Amino acid sequence: MTAAAQIQPERRDEADRAALAYLVVGFAMLLVMGIFGLVMRLDQAGLWVIAPDRFYAVMTLHGIGMVAASLLAAMGGMIGVLGGTVRLDARMLWTALVLSLIGSGFVVFATLVGDFGAGWTVLYPLPFDSQGAWTRWAALAALFGILLVAVAFLLYCLELLRATVAHAGGLGRALALDYLFSFGRRGAASVPSPAQLVATVVAIDGVVTVLAGAVYLVPQFAIAAGLISGVNALFAKNFLYLFGHTLANLTIYLAAALVYATLPHYTGREWKSTWPVVLGLNLVIILVLLPYPHHLYQDFAQPIWLQVVGQIGSYGVAVPAFLVTIIGGMGQIYRSGMRWQVATILFAIGLWGWTVGGIGAVIDATIPVNQIMHNTLWVPAHFHTYYLLGALAFSTGYMYHLIGARSGGGETTFSRAAAWLYGLGGAGFVLMLFVSGGMSVPRRFAMHIAAWQWPDKISVAFVGVSAIALAWLGGECLIRLKAAWAGQATPP
Repeated sequence: MTAAAQIQPERRDEADRAALAYLVVGFAMLLVMGIFGLVMRLDQAGLWVIAPDRFYAVMTLHGIGMVAASLLAAMGGMIGVLGGTVRLDARMLWTALVLSLIGSGFVVFATLVGDFGAGWTVLYPLPFDSQGAWTRWAALAALFGILLVAVAFLLYCLELLRATVAHAGGLGRALALDYLFSFGRRGAASVPSPAQLVATVVAIDGVVTVLAGAVYLVPQFAIAAGLISGVNALFAKNFLYLFGHTLANLTIYLAAALVYATLPHYTGREWKSTWPVVLGLNLVIILVLLPYPHHLYQDFAQPIWLQVVGQIGSYGVAVPAFLVTIIGGMGQIYRSGMRWQVATILFAIGLWGWTVGGIGAVIDATIPVNQIMHNTLWVPAHFHTYYLLGALAFSTGYMYHLIGARSGGGETTFSRAAAWLYGLGGAGFVLMLFVSGGMSVPRRFAMHIAAWQWPDKISVAFVGVSAIALAWLGGECLIRLKAAWAGQATPP
């Protein structure tokens, strides 16, 4: 049962509308979180100075909020691309969305009202030992909000796994293991699409990721309740980074699946689940869980074998991403004769962003470089590149495509110009972060000395360019949203 026609039109409509809800809410959250990011840049540039405690509260909200928003948008896109072939339970999808929004609300309350400013890392024992910078209830609200977002993602992953396994007729078939281990000789006719493979892979890793988060979060609540006195700090840090780092990376893979499913609509070329694609995506199941220790190289008490795993994983995870997404995407575009439209422009920007951001990540993960660069703005540079110009570009391109397809709306020269301007503004912004990292400007500093501020000031202008471009594209989507909601179900 692989044909899209086997899904009833009303079920397709349910999936499209759930996808629209996730995408639009995620996009709106990203715009708001982007405003908070601009406030931080203005402060560091000395153009609008705010109190340090307020800066760290904004930094915490921006970091957690951007990941939650990007994740929501990518989750929504995956719902859209699967909705034509895989039966998803709409009730589970809406429940996950509501839980995620409630959790995000707790984080907003904790930071903007309670001044919680521990960063997304909330490293133990900092949450409950702030020396009066925030109250215990603010820390609990932030942790509870993160927990709700994690539970929402767990429900979503369990539903994805149930649906893809049921559709394929077993977990092995959902991962195309017969095809993989026969080196392409068996089971070729029933190999899932690349997007379906990604859904299964992300669902498996998502469950592991949330469980790792629970290992960190549950003891924190026990400490707050007085049930235990504390936990091993290095143990807690390992599970926190396994949770947070992997969650951020899974967002990228969800978003990349939108390109696998949608770019062929414009190129006229099928994106097949060839043997290398199946191998690469299956390797992701293990490889995406391994790189997080590169954030702990500075921890001298960390077992050496974990540091080695972090080095190998950081290099290894780049291989399937490059072979499957980057090479596959360029192969789709090359000499296809496709027209450059908003969705394809954003997809191309996303391929560029994931490539450059990934290279920046691999450089930082190299131990001798990491010892010098890791606590500089080089790290925000690489993850802003693959988030802002990678995951967000992919998700926004798919949102624009879906709304246009369901509403029947076209696009203008201004729309395409806005898409290119978004890429230009984003590239300038992240370039200035890389420059600051090369200058060894420390990350997480609320105040920058004069010698550090010239890249900050230039980056503010580039942020403005991207903001105008996103506002234009978002406004077009908003105008067409009502028609898209009432529109007809469409192929991805």
